[in-house]
Amino acid sequence: MERYAIIDVETTGLSPKTERLTEIAIIILEGGKVLEEFSTLINPEMKIPYRITQLTGINNQMVQDAPFFYEIAKKIVQITDGCTFVAHNASFDYRFIQAEFAHFG
Repeated sequence: MERYAIIDVETTGLSPKTERLTEIAIIILEGGKVLEEFSTLINPEMKIPYRITQLTGINNQMVQDAPFFYEIAKKIVQITDGCTFVAHNASFDYRFIQAEFAHFG
């Protein structure tokens, strides 16, 4: 039976080359049943532009004590292993997640 990782991210902007994740939410679905849920704010290690705060509701104070991406990367790999990636804007979300993994090697 196929497993799906339904993923949504929020970011500091539109370019994965220069911007970072501020939040990730993942639901693992198999056979119509939710197997696991994971969500967290992420410290982007940069300031969140005001226009992004207006759009997402996420501000600098909210992420200042949030984990860095490298602190949650292993969890993301573990729960999504073998899953089909599903997202509202899959190419956007996937590029940002790829960039985050590339950022810390």
